[in-house]
Amino acid sequence: MVLSLETPASHDALTGTLARGLAMLDALLAARAPLTLAEIAASVGLEQSTTLRLLRALEVAEYVVRQPFTKRYSPSPKAIHPFALLHPVEQLRRETSAFVRDIANDLQQTVVFILFVGYERMVVEIAQTPGSLSPYYGTWLRGPLHGSGGGKSLLLGLDGAARRAVLGEEPFAAWTDATLTSWAQLDADLAQAATRGYVVARDEQRVGVTAIGAPVRSWAHGAVGCLVMTGLTRDLDAARTETCAERIREAASLFLYQAPSLGAAAQFCGH
Repeated sequence: MVLSLETPASHDALTGTLARGLAMLDALLAARAPLTLAEIAASVGLEQSTTLRLLRALEVAEYVVRQPFTKRYSPSPKAIHPFALLHPVEQLRRETSAFVRDIANDLQQTVVFILFVGYERMVVEIAQTPGSLSPYYGTWLRGPLHGSGGGKSLLLGLDGAARRAVLGEEPFAAWTDATLTSWAQLDADLAQAATRGYVVARDEQRVGVTAIGAPVRSWAHGAVGCLVMTGLTRDLDAARTETCAERIREAASLFLYQAPSLGAAAQFCGH
């Protein structure tokens, strides 16, 4: 089942050469096939002459390649895969891939490994099983910190002052009727999560979807990422939720031993 839990970024009111060039690169990266000049111009709302000028600049910078026979444009290998193959984040993905897949197979649900980039969340690896949800389209997760498995896992690793600095003033945005919108609700929820070692977001980001997450910690004990399982709420009664949550919590605690590159990748991301 394909399901979007993220809010797409908007290209409204693009101003400046850099913003326009990045919007064009976003369009090329999102496309399923190389695009013509007219298609790129239409996707970002620019004149073809302006689009061509920016495309040539992106070609010179080696972020775009022009197909010689079809005259269509594609993102370059540099744009598609900016990390070197031996970059710590790429090493981390390879080291954790089989581990994450094993957890997904055990639970028969979608499982993702998320790395925290400052206070943002990046999917490093995802594993699915037949019939499980497909809720993640991009690597940059933009769902609510206060109402998602990855977001609550990040908040769980912060002290009260840092949480307030990140979330701002209450009431928080209500994505569903189940979303926690006050500090009192969220503090109580995170206190319970700290005791049991995992977070639960039941119908809080999207009705009918439950996410269970547990922080992944470094040798210095700071939370540098998390494991999150996502499934249909109807399949996760109290007993099943607890079983899945304990599996996620246990697996998250073992990440240090499965991923030698975790420390270097976390340092690159600001931890």
